[in-house]
Amino acid sequence: MARFGIVSGLLLCIDTAIALFGSLNKAPMLFIPMMLGIPILFFGVVALNPHRRRQALATAAILGGFGCLIGFGQLFHFFSVWRKQGVVNLHSTQIVSLMVAICIVFSLSYLWTAVQAGRQRGRRSAASP
Repeated sequence: MARFGIVSGLLLCIDTAIALFGSLNKAPMLFIPMMLGIPILFFGVVALNPHRRRQALATAAILGGFGCLIGFGQLFHFFSVWRKQGVVNLHSTQIVSLMVAICIVFSLSYLWTAVQAGRQRGRRSAASP
């Protein structure tokens, strides 16, 4: 899971690079994936240490959930602008959608791993006398 955190952080940074190379106007919103990707990457590297793994991955998953909230807010804003004006920047919408997808996959994979680990701990504690 730590390696997946590193990969997710790198993908978010690449998402920002794609956003900056593909857009002529440099909006601050285009930097949000990198603002989330660097801490997720950092906590993924910290999670390679077995003593810090649980805390680092939990923090990275919280950041991923925060990225989902930010992304859904931006997508809602794009949708409301599209309803009122009929035109939105499709490139920005794709960048935010990719950020949301990466954050959702990372957060859900962390939750799945945490639930599985909790079940295994419960089985081990029930099996030992």
